[in-house]
Amino acid sequence: MAELSIKQKKDWAETLYKSSDITQKEIAIKVGVNEKTIGKWVKDNNWENLRKSLLTTKSEILRNLYDLLDKISKKLKEEESIGDSKMADMYVKYTAAIKNLETETSTAEIMQVARIFINWLQNIDPPLALVVLNHFDAFIKESLKRL
Repeated sequence: MAELSIKQKKDWAETLYKSSDITQKEIAIKVGVNEKTIGKWVKDNNWENLRKSLLTTKSEILRNLYDLLDKISKKLKEEESIGDSKMADMYVKYTAAIKNLETETSTAEIMQVARIFINWLQNIDPPLALVVLNHFDAFIKESLKRL
């Protein structure tokens, strides 16, 4: 197997960092660089914020919206009234948001599935995983242009 370039190692490390809970030390071992190098890449390229943005998953958002709908429904039942127009408006908006989330596939979801696949492929064939990652990045960029 050919030795990975620094750029390939960095790309691999970024994917591992953003899509898993393994430590920087474990990433360094897996990628074949020093732990301090991983720390520098994390800091210089703002990987922490990117990682946080990926934590808000569709299922988490849906769960929160369903919780809000449940609270509104309970409040309406407690009051034994139709409720005010503000509460009804919130109910309609939350319902519409849920419908959109449940029926549309977002770019973030596509990326999440790709990360899972690429992580799997990295364990089998790291150079091929990087090729697939590059093709996938091009696919996402092209998809975003169409929006």
